[in-house]
Amino acid sequence: MKKITAEEAAAIAKKPVGRITEARALMLNMKPGEFIFISHAEWKWKSKPPSAICRELEKHSTLKFKCDKALDGSGWVVERQE
Repeated sequence: MKKITAEEAAAIAKKPVGRITEARALMLNMKPGEFIFISHAEWKWKSKPPSAICRELEKHSTLKFKCDKALDGSGWVVERQE
């Protein structure tokens, strides 16, 4: 263990305690204007696409997202909006 500065702590991607997917944790840590690409191979849920998680987060917080599916079917592009 070691002490870290506030800047170092801010640079670390964090995940809330409990069962949460890596994609949801990344979405929660995004800043406005940032993008993430979720490949189809990485996505394990068959019943829920990433767009459903975006809508859930928008419903239960003040965050806004835009989720688009890649034309070639390789995955999804998620943008955090202001």
